[in-house]
Amino acid sequence: MCHFKSEHYLNKNCLDSQWKWSKSTEINSKAILLDNNKQILFHPRTSSSTEVILADQPLPSNGKHYWEIYMPAVYGTSIIFGIATNEQQLISSSFTNLIGIDQHGWGLSHQGLLWHNGISHPYLSQPIEPLRPVLIGLEFDADARTLSYTIDNQSMGIAFRSIPTNVLIYPAVSSTSAQSTMILKHCCKICTSLSEICLKLIKSSELKNKINYQLLPRHLIEQLIKNGNIENQGQCKTSMHWDEISWDGGICASKLSVDGQCSNNTHCIVSYGYIL
Repeated sequence: MCHFKSEHYLNKNCLDSQWKWSKSTEINSKAILLDNNKQILFHPRTSSSTEVILADQPLPSNGKHYWEIYMPAVYGTSIIFGIATNEQQLISSSFTNLIGIDQHGWGLSHQGLLWHNGISHPYLSQPIEPLRPVLIGLEFDADARTLSYTIDNQSMGIAFRSIPTNVLIYPAVSSTSAQSTMILKHCCKICTSLSEICLKLIKSSELKNKINYQLLPRHLIEQLIKNGNIENQGQCKTSMHWDEISWDGGICASKLSVDGQCSNNTHCIVSYGYIL
């Protein structure tokens, strides 16, 4: 159970992200994923190694992205919260600061140090308190190419700058500690534009059943479909009657998803049926 309540919902407008932790493909991996891959149990029995777990998908190449990781207790030689490329080393047979050991990772250790390219720098004024719960927030600004941290809802400021643009970036965590647990509590894209704030309002439970989606601007409809917030079904009017179709990538389906005008696929000429 998390002893720290996130204040992110109170202070930021954001759209939920869908990524989870990814099961390691390493033969020697001992980590177990639980709770629909939102929770990691490192080294379930004993530990003699360091293991890294990445997200199951990279972060988008634009916008601001935020996620929070809760640990019931912090202990051991090295626990790191950060980001990495898909070239990140995932297993080490020794206890080490594996995220940041080379150019493929950027991380904050529980000792309060930042690691990248095998070099550490002080960041926190003191280590994260051992044997106590902690809530770590990470914010990756894909436009400014920076990574920032919060500790128990307190901003620690920018940790890394000039993160490369020519690589895919994944949320990443590592641990040397036996039976250590990390829980992904929240992940989202921070709304930085008026259209993103509108999307958040449209998706709210108070509004989603009251909107005529055909009256929304075209770019908002496209974004709702892209994010999977409108079901892949609707109706198209052919020359003489209504036929239900599935949005299977056909011309009628793709046109329906944009503005209701279909040029082919059984000569569909008009459509309706936007549904959340």
